[in-house]
Amino acid sequence: MARQVGDIYLKEMHRLDSMLVAYPSYFLDSNYAARIRVYTDLARQFKRVELFFLYFHPEKAYATMWQPIQSTKQPAGPPLPDNFLIAGPLGIDTDSVVAKSSKAGRDFEKMFITRAASNFRATMAETHYSEGILRITDSQIMEAMKLQLFNISSVGLGNGDFQLNPVNLPCVQAEIEVWSKIMRIYLAELPASSQKLKTEVSRLLDETEKYMVVNTDFDTFDRMEMLTRYLNPLCRHLAAVRKALNIPTEPRFAALKPEANGLFEADIFNLSFFMPDSSPTLFRERAGLGKLLFFDPILSDNNERSCASCHKPEMAFTDGLGKSISFTLDQLPRNAPTVINSVFQPVQFWDSRANSLEDQADSVIMNPNEMHGTSFEIVTERITASDEYIKLFNKAFPETVKQGISRKQIKSAIASYERTLVGLNSRFDKYMRGEKATLTTQEIKGFNVFMGKGRCGSCHYAPLFNGSLPPYFSISDHRSLGVPVKDTMSKYEIDADIGLQHSSRNPLFKASFKVPTVRNAALTAPYMHNGIYRSLDQVVDFYNHGAGNKFGFRGIFLSILPDSLNLDAAEKKALISFVHALTDTSGTSARPARLPEIKGRYARLNERVIGGKF
Repeated sequence: MARQVGDIYLKEMHRLDSMLVAYPSYFLDSNYAARIRVYTDLARQFKRVELFFLYFHPEKAYATMWQPIQSTKQPAGPPLPDNFLIAGPLGIDTDSVVAKSSKAGRDFEKMFITRAASNFRATMAETHYSEGILRITDSQIMEAMKLQLFNISSVGLGNGDFQLNPVNLPCVQAEIEVWSKIMRIYLAELPASSQKLKTEVSRLLDETEKYMVVNTDFDTFDRMEMLTRYLNPLCRHLAAVRKALNIPTEPRFAALKPEANGLFEADIFNLSFFMPDSSPTLFRERAGLGKLLFFDPILSDNNERSCASCHKPEMAFTDGLGKSISFTLDQLPRNAPTVINSVFQPVQFWDSRANSLEDQADSVIMNPNEMHGTSFEIVTERITASDEYIKLFNKAFPETVKQGISRKQIKSAIASYERTLVGLNSRFDKYMRGEKATLTTQEIKGFNVFMGKGRCGSCHYAPLFNGSLPPYFSISDHRSLGVPVKDTMSKYEIDADIGLQHSSRNPLFKASFKVPTVRNAALTAPYMHNGIYRSLDQVVDFYNHGAGNKFGFRGIFLSILPDSLNLDAAEKKALISFVHALTDTSGTSARPARLPEIKGRYARLNERVIGGKF
């Protein structure tokens, strides 16, 4: 079976290579109908190899063809990444537009298309895929098929790969065609005792392919039906087929639990993948200790501020302010994002400057404008004045019995508590798990707007609805939107915050910010990195008008479509109602009943307020 699938892999890769060779000659030297046809064929072919290439060569894939759309330094021309060749794309303007374009513009497009196609071919050749195909196993193929279904269910249906809407559904169709072809190879090998399974899966594959042929309109395509009626059942059937054929599991990517058979299943994520030391040992003890520290002002210089000062559990771990209050009662530069589900983000802070929750906690405690910690030595001194804290640290971190409490254990405990703040059991999640009464017709329509016409799903990837890119969740996306200083579209001025340019030292990331989660957004107003929008209605209006694109900022690459979404009032209302259906703060809102007692010269700290004074 693996050999048959390998033949498909080789054939599809050779076809992509041939198309990349021929592709540049079609552009600007043919009519519009020919250009759009050839472009769509190329985009579809990229998706036909995706199942294989993403699985066997993820680093190459996400560094080139499948990287999130971000500006990239180029030897000539605008800073467009190579994958703009298919995600953009260039060269498919109508004949009348081409006729009016300048020679320099046409020359650049030809040069870019030729260069990008050549670079893609080089990337493919560097993997030596034809040699690797001889070594692939049925276990690997089964794992690749599962992850590809997850990818289709999120990035595919959410149009996370393309700027051009009409290409989205043909590409999803291409992904399903290849997946179906491979599945039928395995169905043919099922034993006679599995005839019922074979018949059921064959019928579902036929229906899925037919659904994609019949439903072709991007704006009205029912993505919820596609998920619940076809893709989710196919995930479950895949597991049954693998079991019937006695094919062992061989998970290569640890973000998801090996037994997960659906992207929206409960408890799908492997928590240890998101821990720096990848060790769950004593996690419960560390999280319990971390909860006390999270709410204890003892970490701040004046003993009046805690992590909970800006991340209040009753506000879904935000503070309800446009910009948080600083240590000196002024404004901090940015809005406080929710901590719920932050465990599933590869990077932290709006500018992605921290690679772990440990580093995030460290940065806040020592920041002079936030908790104004003068030194961790003083913090440790206060903590060790508490017999209760010492016992808790000794139990959670046995090495502290001999070595004492250090900075490393303090921030590890806080990060462990934050990893318990998981909210993935909203009404939406329950609906996806079969509880059909949990969503209204309007909320289902809102999901379809979110994933389709509203283009929200092209940045806020399901199931986390943030920038963590499925199915491997090792990349956190960021986008530059042109967020304004004031909540008006009449007189527009972009916010001066340079975002990721500061943390990355990359001028092409100016005004780009980490994509936040939309989960619990109904509770976390105001919105954007600067808290400029007070309501979800304002946020939707901002995107509906093309965000900041139409104002043409110099020196800033805005990674969002310049076009209006053309959402009507009913679609906006449905979209916002769906966001409300993503609310889940259950199990995350309890504050500690008391804080550990302090003795000796720090006994005065026993008057401190749980969660801080401000």
